[in-house]
Amino acid sequence: MLSFSQTPKARVTILGAIINLALTALKIVGGVVLASPALVADGVHSLSDLASDIMVLWGLRHANRPPDDNHPYGHGRFETLATLALAAILALTGLGILWEGAGRMTEGAAHAAGPVALAIVGLSIVVKEGLYHQTLRVARQTGSALLRANAWHHRTDALSSVVALVGIGAAQAGFFWGDPLAAMIIALMLLRVAWDFGKSAADELVDTQAPDFLREALETSLATSSGVEGFRHLRMRQHGARVVADVSVMVNPHISVTEGHRIAEAARERALAQVDALEDLIIHVEPAGHFEGFGAEHAPLRAQVEGQILTLALAHPMICRIERVHLDYFEDGLHLELLAELTPEADHAATEAQTLAAMQEALPDLAQLRLHRVSAGLRD
Repeated sequence: MLSFSQTPKARVTILGAIINLALTALKIVGGVVLASPALVADGVHSLSDLASDIMVLWGLRHANRPPDDNHPYGHGRFETLATLALAAILALTGLGILWEGAGRMTEGAAHAAGPVALAIVGLSIVVKEGLYHQTLRVARQTGSALLRANAWHHRTDALSSVVALVGIGAAQAGFFWGDPLAAMIIALMLLRVAWDFGKSAADELVDTQAPDFLREALETSLATSSGVEGFRHLRMRQHGARVVADVSVMVNPHISVTEGHRIAEAARERALAQVDALEDLIIHVEPAGHFEGFGAEHAPLRAQVEGQILTLALAHPMICRIERVHLDYFEDGLHLELLAELTPEADHAATEAQTLAAMQEALPDLAQLRLHRVSAGLRD
């Protein structure tokens, strides 16, 4: 099993952190030496990328942990929390660039740095664009929203370097307004990216419904599962890069509890195999056509009626012993099956009719009675 640092998510993030550390030092030192405010500002933006890489590593490391007593659903939401924090960093960075650009537009002045500054910025553009594509590729392979957000942070740093490139070039040509104007445009783009990822993370934290295509895939899997006659109350929510769901499936109301459970487990295993993003599925079994109404909501429970049923049945002179009481709950009332040992001379049909009549006087909710005769371990 791979350690955390060997996973594709961790490797690409660690690579990004190393590159951002090197670019931050190169830009800030170069900007100070070359007296280029634009290059220093670009270095500060790379520093925010380094901070985001550290945050991403924190989120991925916690999200990679298995469920425990305090987090029975796993740690996937740590990745979501880190995504939200990263969106906040993107937004603050965008606002900072926007504010600085507006100030520089007002001042109407810029310093013209030399070709070395242009070379540093050009190198940054190439490296950060490559890092963007590499991170995005891993994000798509793993379905990680956090890595997608970090990939876009890499791209905004590349775009920030483009701004610096344009600004330095424009300053050398005498067009000092080009740098702040481009910075403000990029800042607006950065704020849009921050909004998209921040909203996605916030939606997940408040359990917004999972994407429609995942819901449709799960619906198709359930609808074609053997023994499932329908379903309702399907709910899905994001849990990090995965989704969890719960649903009520309808089964034949006349089958046994164990068969209904087996149908549900088979449907669950099939859905987990067919829907790649599905992490867990909780299934509640309900009888088709009888999942609400009297039988589901108002009928008396076994503990409330079983004693009375046994007393009334054994009061019949032809019934010697009750081996088992089977209750079914339907909208028209209780359906009762009794496995009973009868006297040798008992008429089965008459005993059944007489017992039903006696029970219905005391139990008006009883709609049907079927009496099964058993003797010496054998049943009719």
